Amino acid sequence: MFVKTSVTAVAMAVIAISNLFAPALPVPLDNDIPAILAVEQNPYAALYYYEADKHARYEAYQAANADLPADEVVWRVNAGLDNAFYTSIEAVTDPAAMPVIVNKYHQLASDYVPADLVALPSGRLATKDTCDAYNQMAADARKEGLSLYAASAYRSCELQNRLYNGYLQREGGNAAVVDTYSARPGHSEHQTGRAIDLCGSFGSLNEFIRTPEGPWVNDNCYKYGFIVRYQQDIVPLTGYKYEPWHITYVGVEVSTAMHELGITCLEEYTVKYIDHQPLQTV
Repeated sequence: MFVKTSVTAVAMAVIAISNLFAPALPVPLDNDIPAILAVEQNPYAALYYYEADKHARYEAYQAANADLPADEVVWRVNAGLDNAFYTSIEAVTDPAAMPVIVNKYHQLASDYVPADLVALPSGRLATKDTCDAYNQMAADARKEGLSLYAASAYRSCELQNRLYNGYLQREGGNAAVVDTYSARPGHSEHQTGRAIDLCGSFGSLNEFIRTPEGPWVNDNCYKYGFIVRYQQDIVPLTGYKYEPWHITYVGVEVSTAMHELGITCLEEYTVKYIDHQPLQTV
């Protein structure tokens, strides 16, 4: 018994001495847990276009669209797309901006007329930079045996009002149907003088995508500063049906960037690259 006790005592003494020289244990991670939890609970804050004052709206939109990733939620809410169409409307304060957002949430003044309207070959009016870009695109298309015709371009707010009400009468007063293919007064890009509706060799807007000109414009218009504004993949976001004939001049820098980034929605590009700037890496 004495021998066993002595051995045990010696062993315990050795362990105690070795503990004095053992490396210190790692600092507990308890202090880091709140930060980790904060990131997990707020996946939006890591995005450079996150706006803290919209956080409750992000969460509400996420709850209604559980399948959307956080980045989609944030840019859509920033663009106001969490609101019903034609609600929470804001005035367009700088209609000469490049690009400018005119949609179901952003309205031009009823008396706004672009200062530099000139005639397209069809006689329709558009801003000078839009005309210059269109003429170059049409000339290059002709070299490939294609024919473009600008069936519609600038429209005054008054004309848009007449058109919208005419469609409304035709649809028996069903605004929900009309809103899928016609803008309400003040909400049409045509009033900016930068939107053009194209016809091809068949001479019909609705047939445009089935003409040789339709696919060519879709694939090449960005080279001249245009985008196909109402693409098929963003119908729920724009509220307009697919319009392959409707091109909008946004400038070559923007159209090329959108093409390279694979962004088809102007609202998304505006949130991510105009309203906010990506963080620079070194």
